[in-house]
Amino acid sequence: MVRSPRSPALILLLVGLVRVSGVEAASDPIDYTGQVKPILKARCYSCHGSLKREARLRLDTGEAIRRGGDGGPAVEPGHAGESQLIDRVVEADPAQRMPPEGAPLTPDQIEILRAWVDQGAGSPNDERPEVDPKKHWAFLPPVRPSVPSIPNASSVRNPIDGFLAKDQERRGVTPIGPAEPHVLLRRLYLDLTGLPPTRAQLQEYLSDPSQERYERVVDRLLASPQYGERWARHWMDVWRYSDWYGRRAVPDVLNSYAMIWRWRDWIVGSLNEDKGYDQMVVEMLAADEVAPTRPADLAATGFLVRNFYRWNYNSWMKDTVEHTGKAFLALTFNCAHCHDHKYDPIRQEDYFALRAVFEPMELRHDRLPGEPDPGPYPKYDYGKAYPPIKSGMVRVFDEKLDAQTFLYTRGESRNIVPNRPPVPPGMPSFLGGKPYQVVPVELPAQAAYPALQAFVRGEETDGLATALAKAEKNLGTVREQTGKPESWYRAAEMERDDALAQAASLRARIAADDARHGLASGDVEALSREASRAERLAAKTRAETALAKAELAVAEAKPPAEQEKAKKLREKALKSLETARVEAEKESADYTPIGPSYPKRSTGRRTALARWIVDRGNPLAARVAVNHIWRWHFGTPLVATTSDFGRNGTAPTHPELLDWLAVELMEPSSPGTPPWSMKALHRLIVTSAAYRSASHSKDPDSRNLAGDPENHSLWRFPTSRLEAEEVRDAVLQAAGGLDTAMGGPDIDLAQGMTSRRRTLYFTHHAEARMTFLELFDAPDACDAYRRTTSVAPQQALALVNNKLLLDLSRELADRLWAESATRGEPERGQAFVAAAFEQLLTRPPSSRELELSATFLDRQTTLLRAEHPSTEAGAAEDAASRARRDLIHALFSHNDFITVH
Repeated sequence: MVRSPRSPALILLLVGLVRVSGVEAASDPIDYTGQVKPILKARCYSCHGSLKREARLRLDTGEAIRRGGDGGPAVEPGHAGESQLIDRVVEADPAQRMPPEGAPLTPDQIEILRAWVDQGAGSPNDERPEVDPKKHWAFLPPVRPSVPSIPNASSVRNPIDGFLAKDQERRGVTPIGPAEPHVLLRRLYLDLTGLPPTRAQLQEYLSDPSQERYERVVDRLLASPQYGERWARHWMDVWRYSDWYGRRAVPDVLNSYAMIWRWRDWIVGSLNEDKGYDQMVVEMLAADEVAPTRPADLAATGFLVRNFYRWNYNSWMKDTVEHTGKAFLALTFNCAHCHDHKYDPIRQEDYFALRAVFEPMELRHDRLPGEPDPGPYPKYDYGKAYPPIKSGMVRVFDEKLDAQTFLYTRGESRNIVPNRPPVPPGMPSFLGGKPYQVVPVELPAQAAYPALQAFVRGEETDGLATALAKAEKNLGTVREQTGKPESWYRAAEMERDDALAQAASLRARIAADDARHGLASGDVEALSREASRAERLAAKTRAETALAKAELAVAEAKPPAEQEKAKKLREKALKSLETARVEAEKESADYTPIGPSYPKRSTGRRTALARWIVDRGNPLAARVAVNHIWRWHFGTPLVATTSDFGRNGTAPTHPELLDWLAVELMEPSSPGTPPWSMKALHRLIVTSAAYRSASHSKDPDSRNLAGDPENHSLWRFPTSRLEAEEVRDAVLQAAGGLDTAMGGPDIDLAQGMTSRRRTLYFTHHAEARMTFLELFDAPDACDAYRRTTSVAPQQALALVNNKLLLDLSRELADRLWAESATRGEPERGQAFVAAAFEQLLTRPPSSRELELSATFLDRQTTLLRAEHPSTEAGAAEDAASRARRDLIHALFSHNDFITVH
């Protein structure tokens, strides 16, 4: 049976049959503001709002809908069947149906619109149209607001508290007061270093928990190397740090690149030295242009290397554009890849203008002191697998200085728009600020030709000197021996001569390089000819050496098969020598460079972008950074959509506080504080009363819970579970087993439960994760602009059934028991329990906890002794020590251990 296509009339009938699902009856009143407008905003404003007005039709107010556009009124009040709006949303032809993209409106949504029109298409008289997109709060430069003056607000310690106190007053809530000293100390340590304090640090602080002592602890933690490790992991989420991955079994580097761990170490180091956030952004985008001779900073371009995908250059460009926009500007440029942005005033041309900034980019391998030469970066070869390099540094540079970017359609790079000129690099004008101005960068000679670096020459010279010393020693040994064939002596002499010739060749090439690159005076042409001649003579000497060794092989070959093989090698060596002799007689000024060469200039496009991003006039960069920092301190960001500050994102919960902090980051109010200092911002936050407040109150908080149940005004400190890395690191730290070595190559995940290095240094990429970390919501290497947190029974099991944790529990139990050896019983047992609580939970046990712990130890010892009865004296002690281990193991799973209060 042939089925006929559905007619528009049939579609209308089917829609009518489901009317009762969205609206019970046509007479049910429709709430325009609560029911109609959300549908139009979600599906229609992008084409018919303030951003676009296709067919001169706007749908962002009832009055505009009734007025209509080029085709007349969009609705006929009281007559849904005669309204263009209804006709278009129920249209069967996808080419004519509205909205043109995405799924059609649901039957419920259509029925709401239909009922609203039938009921007269009413709307509030004071309804205002959408705000001009350019006047969106995030697109206006932040201005430092006045700090609210709150009378009788005892909880105000600094401007942060002033803004929060104003909100608390409006909501009718009262801060619950400061946290207990031990709670605050643990919170501060975990927040700033990711590690809990030791017993000694706890006892020292509790001896004098004054304001002055607290601030000294803050300064000490900010100055500790562990601060950089802790906050590096935070920023690595946003900047999408990833080690290389893809076809590792081959092996082949497809995504990211080997040695990118140097970028991770750069992040740690930059944070510890309090490098300005603005400078960090500039170096990540353009260190090869602003710091071309500083290898430690060149590693910063790992931000761009991380997006690398070997087999598709367009994928590299797409990821770079998307995540540059999200990471530094919280704008979804990727939405404009195929068409103009639906919510923000970002044109498709703007997307390709940002891509044009990166179009000249390519990867290169740089040699580093003390490491083998990694050789040149391998270009694309679809039939070849590339093992990861094990030395040097991978970074970006501008290779294609005249690279052009062409706009294409439908997200397909083959669909280039014909007869359209290339898109020049640039940024959207709606953000204002500093003009995007590109100035080409002339690179120093050592950046264009790295072989000019002293360490390269030194290592090459030292290598040849070592080879010469070895050859001379061997020759001396040979000369002392008698009865050997002449070929034996000849081979040893030629090996020495070869080492001498190679050294002479290197010296000549260095001299020619110096003259060529202006490092020394001299006739470039003459020195180049001498370098060429020395190199060709060295090649001839090497060929003579190869022949001498072949002759020796023939003389020493015994079986016929070996003789035949040796003779073939001799013939090959003779031919090579003949060629080398011919080449040696030629005249040329060409010689082999000591290392690879690169362009002597860079486009300056990425420097211009970076400077534009962190310019004071840019409304987004500081706000975005502050929002992330606030979230990591308090658990909840001021703007929930951390990677989207655009019109489709959420509004800030405390706009004045956000702007004050953003301006404070760029223009500190404290004399002597450098601009863009993140440590200064941390200090401001952690010394605020809001940060130092308790997370729980002993008294009922009924008034606060009624006025602000979600704690938006921070009348209490929000509790949170430790992040995945913190859980593992805190276990190691509390047990005294953490390896504090810093930096270096990524560690294989298989060592996660055996190695005691900090979690930051383990391999992190999209295709493999440590199971333990995964259970505690480890970050997604591809998108972690805001982590998720879950509560699952497997988390508790991961702490209980964990060999590393058992080993650490035994070590800690034995150590704490030994430390209490001067006590008698039962004081020793109580001292052990108290020490365990202080070491693991950063607090002394309550009297009830002491009692319960002592009971547990007694019962557990009895049970373990019963399981393994023995008359030996050591059996009882073993049972007691295992019981102490079990108590420690249990405390590792205590809520106070895995929670920040």
